[in-house]
Amino acid sequence: MVKKTALILLLFALLMLDGCGLSRGKDVLASADVISSKAELIKKVEQGLSEGQTEISFETKEIGKEDLEYLNKEHDGFYGCVTGYKIRTVELLKRSYITLYCEIYDNYYVERAILKGEPIPEDRKDAARLLQACRKLLPEIGGKKTSPYRKEKRIHDYLVKHVEYGYPDGDESEDSPAYSSLGALVEGKAVCNGYAQAMKLLCDLTDVECRMISGKADGENHAWNLVKLGGSWYHVDVTWDDPAPDNPDRILYQYFNEDDSLMAMDHSWDEDAYQEALGGDYNYFAINELACDDFDEFTKACMEIFSEESPDHFQVQVKDYSKEAYSESALQFLFPLSGAESLNMQAIGKEPWVTLYFNLAYE
Repeated sequence: MVKKTALILLLFALLMLDGCGLSRGKDVLASADVISSKAELIKKVEQGLSEGQTEISFETKEIGKEDLEYLNKEHDGFYGCVTGYKIRTVELLKRSYITLYCEIYDNYYVERAILKGEPIPEDRKDAARLLQACRKLLPEIGGKKTSPYRKEKRIHDYLVKHVEYGYPDGDESEDSPAYSSLGALVEGKAVCNGYAQAMKLLCDLTDVECRMISGKADGENHAWNLVKLGGSWYHVDVTWDDPAPDNPDRILYQYFNEDDSLMAMDHSWDEDAYQEALGGDYNYFAINELACDDFDEFTKACMEIFSEESPDHFQVQVKDYSKEAYSESALQFLFPLSGAESLNMQAIGKEPWVTLYFNLAYE
């Protein structure tokens, strides 16, 4: 009698899944994917969106509405985003069956077109425009014989030179192209999410492993990228390397291939949801021998720079920065060394590593 009663209660619970009929309940219960953490949830969603899925289903005991609201409002994906969800809970099993409803972005169709030769759907006009822009850029980035680092740097430099921070046509609505690759690569104006999407799209198309990361920078919502080089991950924030107001002739590398510890000086993110970025070999200043522990090393780096050319601008990172140590009088040696008539220095970033950016004028 006890076993029969339990079976009846179980069947009744299945029939009462948020008011759904048994047949629909079976569809949900057929899902074999069990999600136990927020990190697993994000991975599941990103995988589904990368496959163009507009509905993603799974079962869970741990994921709640707070995690789903994060996906629905805060997690800006690359291939698409979660626009809504439905929860069906079986109290007797203490388990929830969840369906996420998704919107697919133009990035998905562009990648499928270039990497797999699939046609762009006729109703995706913006995807067709984005595809045309990418095809024009790819030869400039390089092919199989170009190193991943060099391709990554060319992408970074292109975006800094050709994208202005802002909103195309002043449109600041949620549907503005400023938040997408379209804004960055077609309209030439974007905000951080547009920069980050464009960085990942061009990396994907040139075989550089890259993903987007969202968090906060100086307390504001922000998006940037993680790039994998030589087996290690690095942070890249193209938005913060692009000076404002826009100056196409000025490219910063303060946030180009940083590790977690340096990035955490002014950025924050959910560390459990992303890979650790512990790389150091491909940091711009390290790979170009422009990271200086003290003023003596800074002097030697400057001597090396001006031994081969007379640039109108250059940048070096120093670990001992202070206004006194790098005062106007201390920098006088640069005039005879460079032959410049005048120079201007700007200190960028936070300790321990501060970037010194110099503009020089010659006769």
